[in-house]
Amino acid sequence: MSAVVSSAPDAVVRDLRTSTVSLPLARPLQLGAMTVTRREYAAVRVSDGEGSTGIAYGLTREAPMAELVERLIAPHVVGGELDVPALWERALRGSAIVGRVGLVRRAIGLVDIALWDLLGRRTGRPVWQLVGADDSPRKAMLVAAYPTPGRNVHDLVDEVVSQAEDGWPLVKLSRSPDTALMRELLSTLRRELPATTGIVVDVGFGWPDADTAIAEVAEWGDPELAWLEDPLLPEDVTGCARLRSATGLRVGVGDEVTDPGVLKALADGGAIDLARLDVVAIGGITPALEFAAWAEDRGLPVSCHISPETSVHLGHGVGVETFGRGPGGNPYDPSPQLVVGGPVFADGTARPTAEPGLGFSFAPGTFDFGRNA
Repeated sequence: MSAVVSSAPDAVVRDLRTSTVSLPLARPLQLGAMTVTRREYAAVRVSDGEGSTGIAYGLTREAPMAELVERLIAPHVVGGELDVPALWERALRGSAIVGRVGLVRRAIGLVDIALWDLLGRRTGRPVWQLVGADDSPRKAMLVAAYPTPGRNVHDLVDEVVSQAEDGWPLVKLSRSPDTALMRELLSTLRRELPATTGIVVDVGFGWPDADTAIAEVAEWGDPELAWLEDPLLPEDVTGCARLRSATGLRVGVGDEVTDPGVLKALADGGAIDLARLDVVAIGGITPALEFAAWAEDRGLPVSCHISPETSVHLGHGVGVETFGRGPGGNPYDPSPQLVVGGPVFADGTARPTAEPGLGFSFAPGTFDFGRNA
């Protein structure tokens, strides 16, 4: 791995702006205890005042992300030299009295990603090159289906199998509380999918404790899963470890986790087989790189949560996740219609382009940042 380039001493961050857009879903989704009827995204744009800009975006989860960025993070970034790790530290320290983890950490993450994009565009280099990675294909996972109310097993199997034909090594579906449906769905998918295609079930922190989880998994029969995702609250290290041991299933945890210490505690406590890493939530590319290096030293696989335009730059050893990105869109996550460019998906892999920065732009008419910087 080549040396990391994280600053441009001749550049200053002159401007930071935010924008928010909300897109309705075709049908409500049940994610654990949450019902999702729309997807709201917050975007950040930073500028050096000399023609170069950097952008980032992410789900708000209905939180006031734009306001958090503007009130708590922007004052510590605008006017600073374009040294991304130094600006990350300034933002963290400057908001520490109310932040460090949680929503403020997500706000820092959006700004950090935009700063890396700005650095790449100003230097004419892709972010993967700045962070010392290469452009080899990354293993990718497709979020394939949600068992929403009214859908039967036949419909769900057809949806997953038709998408798996494109060569995805991993397909993910969310857990339904209907155990009979899950039993039939998982057994049918295992018969219909190629043996080389792994199945991931996302519980979305939906079980209250290990006993409930163990009992429900037993009702699924003997599922063959690549891993069981986010079964309990991520802080429940003991519960996740017990579930992992009792079921024999591989466990992955980490979506929406904002504290790297939680992921490390899960790993050290024998609670996970792989870490799920949300680049925005964990605080941006800067801390994501640090955690990925920590995990690599321990032989712990890392799989990223959504935002493939960003996660594809972390390195070939870090898994990438995406929703369907075909011209017809998908009913679960309309974010692909917000962007132009980004990674190239083929044969179940994601590959970053050689374009400067993160390699994508916002589609016209999506995010409004006001007057040009």
